[in-house]
This record gives sequence, structure tokens and C-alpha cells, in this order.
Amino acid sequence: MINLSRFTCVDGVPVEEDVLNWAEGYFYTLMNIFSAFFTRVEVGETVERISIIPFDELVREELEGESPEVIQKAIVRVQELVAMELEVMQAYID
Repeated sequence: MINLSRFTCVDGVPVEEDVLNWAEGYFYTLMNIFSAFFTRVEVGETVERISIIPFDELVREELEGESPEVIQKAIVRVQELVAMELEVMQAYID
């Protein structure tokens, strides 16, 4: 069976920029979905709820069939974005 990557490949290796762009788009899509739920709760509770979302599992599930390296790069980028989002929200609480 042929496994086709959703990312542009150069010499069989997915372009890192494509992976990182995908991760950012995926994260912001999830946050848009979650924001509909979080508009009804306090910021502190939102921080708690976001911090327990298994973003790594969501990325793995979404990128099933991609190489482990691609999945790991996407997970790292999404986790960076989650940390930045939580930091901004925490600033509102403090």
C-alpha cells in the first residue's frame, strides 16, 4: 500500500515549514472550536480545562500514517502554542 503524505516532500522528507504551518492551523482551528465552550466560564477555569486537553493525542490521531518525526514536530509546535495561549490567559488572572 502506498502511503501518501499530506505534506510537500523533498527527497522523501516532508518540508518542516509545511508541518509547522499545519500544526499552527490545526491548533487555531481547535481553539476556535473550544472558544465556543469557554466563553461561558471564567478564565481560571478555562486555563484548567485547556491544560487537561490531550493535544498530543489529538495531533497523533489527526496525523495517523505520517512518519513519527513529522508527528513529533507537529506535537512540539502545538504544545508550544498551547503554552503561549495558557500564559496569555494566566496573565488575565494575575
